[in-house]
Amino acid sequence: MTLAELKKRLDTLSPTGIRFVARMVKSLSAPPQARVNKQKTWLPADWIEYFGLALSVHHGTTTQPLEQKGFETVFRNACESVGWAVESPVSETRRFLDLHVKRDGFSELKLSLKSTAAQRLSRTSAHISKLTEAAWIQDMRTAKQRRERTLTLFREYMNAVDSIMMLRAFRKEQGIPSEYQLVEIPSEMFQSLQNAPLVSFNADGPTIDCSYGGYDVAARVSLDRSDAKITIKQIQLAACTVHVEWEIV
Repeated sequence: MTLAELKKRLDTLSPTGIRFVARMVKSLSAPPQARVNKQKTWLPADWIEYFGLALSVHHGTTTQPLEQKGFETVFRNACESVGWAVESPVSETRRFLDLHVKRDGFSELKLSLKSTAAQRLSRTSAHISKLTEAAWIQDMRTAKQRRERTLTLFREYMNAVDSIMMLRAFRKEQGIPSEYQLVEIPSEMFQSLQNAPLVSFNADGPTIDCSYGGYDVAARVSLDRSDAKITIKQIQLAACTVHVEWEIV
C-alpha cells in the first residue's frame, strides 16, 4: 500500500477510528531501543526493526507481555516481511517443530518457538518449563527404561529441530515489561545426553547435565514425573546466541 493509498483509507475512518490509528502511530514513532549482537545474529536489520515495531503496537494497547501465541505470530510475520518463506509442520511425527524458515541462499531452518514472562528472570541462564510432553515418564520403572526412552526422544528432537528461539520478557515489579530478549538455543546442546551413564537415570525423576560449547554444564535436562514433561534448567546464555534485546521506553 502506497502512502497515497493509506491517506485515502484514513479519510474513510470514523473519528473513533482516527483516534485509534493516532494511538498506534504514536506507539510506532517511539519504537523500543534495540541492542543487536551484530557479530553472531543471522537476523537482518529489517527483521529486527519489524519485530520491534510489533512490540510497539502491542504495548500501545496493553501492559501485558507478548506471550506464546503472539510471539509465534509476530515471528512469522517478521520472517515474511523480509521475504522468507515460512511453513508450519503438518505431520504429527514433527511434533517438536513450530516453523520451517526458508531463506534465499541459505539452508532451511527448523525452529521451535518458546516464550517466557516469568518474574525475576536470570541474566545469565534461561529455563524452559516444558520442552515437550512425555507421558511415558510415569510408566518407566527402571533406569534402563528411562535412559532408552530419553535418548530416543532427544535423537528425534535434534533431528526435527535445529534451534529453539526463545523470547524472554523482563518485567518491572508491577509486572509491566521493560525489556525483551531473543535467544537462540541450539538443539546440539542436548547431544551429550547420548553419552550419559545409566546411573544418571536412577532417580524416578532424574536430572541429567549436558555439556556444550566448552561448558561442563551448559544445561540440565529434567524428567518431570509429576507433570509428565521434559524441563530444561540452567541453560547458560553464554553457550547460546542472544540475537537482540529491545528496551521498552
